[in-house]
Amino acid sequence: MGGRRPVAVVVGATGGIGRAVVELFARDHTLWLAGRDETALKTMASTLPEAFCWQLDLSGDEGVPLEPPQDLGEVDVLLHCAGAFEQGTVLDMSERRWREVFAVNLFGVVELTRLLLPGLRRTRGRVIVVNSTVVTRSPAGRSAYAASKQALRVFTEALHQEELNHGVRVTSIYPGRVATEMQRTVRRREGGPFEPERYLAPATVAKAVRAVLAAPADAHLTEFVLEPTWRR
Repeated sequence: MGGRRPVAVVVGATGGIGRAVVELFARDHTLWLAGRDETALKTMASTLPEAFCWQLDLSGDEGVPLEPPQDLGEVDVLLHCAGAFEQGTVLDMSERRWREVFAVNLFGVVELTRLLLPGLRRTRGRVIVVNSTVVTRSPAGRSAYAASKQALRVFTEALHQEELNHGVRVTSIYPGRVATEMQRTVRRREGGPFEPERYLAPATVAKAVRAVLAAPADAHLTEFVLEPTWRR
């Protein structure tokens, strides 16, 4: 990379996993912090050695475009850490709510990746998508969320196959429950307590991202599954 600091775009930078990734990567990457909350992004960027803000909205609800800033330049790592959760039975979930979940968990990811692919090809970069172990099952009351994550898995696998000859390595990370604000919401809607000591720490997922990027040039870690050590 010619001695320059590698450039990483972290989508969902102010969330639990995204924030942990930013903290871990700040010492050796130029960071583009992407998310909806411009104030939170600017506050975070002000504490980092080399970071820039990119306000965007994967859902499209806020009218914030996905187009990259003109000064973004080449990208070495694209990290998708954002996500949306909805709970409800098939009977109760309207088509509008399904579309809202898919907009963030799939369509926004697809479009943003498409926009950044030319730059990623030039650097022979990496795309890392934080998914969920929910793809292994479809719990009652979470069909929209599980379906969006399963669709994200299919998209990521297709991207992996398409980009092999372009030198872009694509990885899916599948964490179980993570101690984030989203998980707090999940547990509230499930009617159970939020027990962070029983979940993965966001920093643990960030370290998994670091491990993926540390793979030698002749290796491609395509999937990484993380489960909490605690079991019911």
